[in-house]
Amino acid sequence: MYDRLRHIHEAPLKNLRYSFWWIRKTFFTKPRAPTPSYLIDMRKPDIVRLFGRHYFEPGWELSYNYHGEVLNLRRIEYVDDDEYNWWQVHIRGYLHEEGIELTAHYETEPVQHPDAHIDLHGLDVEQGMAVVGQILNTEGVDYRQLDPEERPELSDRSLKSTRRSTSITSRSAD
Repeated sequence: MYDRLRHIHEAPLKNLRYSFWWIRKTFFTKPRAPTPSYLIDMRKPDIVRLFGRHYFEPGWELSYNYHGEVLNLRRIEYVDDDEYNWWQVHIRGYLHEEGIELTAHYETEPVQHPDAHIDLHGLDVEQGMAVVGQILNTEGVDYRQLDPEERPELSDRSLKSTRRSTSITSRSAD
């Protein structure tokens, strides 16, 4: 009983965070964009550790969810010479039969520049993918680039299965 009481202050925030995650998954899910991706044969926790060592953090709280998404990381950067000073490299990961697909883009940071972010000001997929490729090369991770046509199509059945499996893993890993 005392152990539960000792942790009671954590319950409301944990429940609120889970509720926010559930709302995002339920009401703010969109189809995937046809962007290039890198395919790597790693598990989600290993990918999170790898990019965490390069200052990436889970960033799902302020982003749309895309069908099949199992990973959402970002790294914020300050840029002195731009009208918009705060930018981010945003990485998303998707399940693939051979591992996890990583897509990335560079964009304005949504909290500091919400209008520019929504207007896609400065959105740059090539720059985001270059950052991910550089990190994978630095860490010695084998990967291959996939064209959008190589992505597996998600049927309604696989979407339901993906949602179930990611909800369990996301709650424990996020």
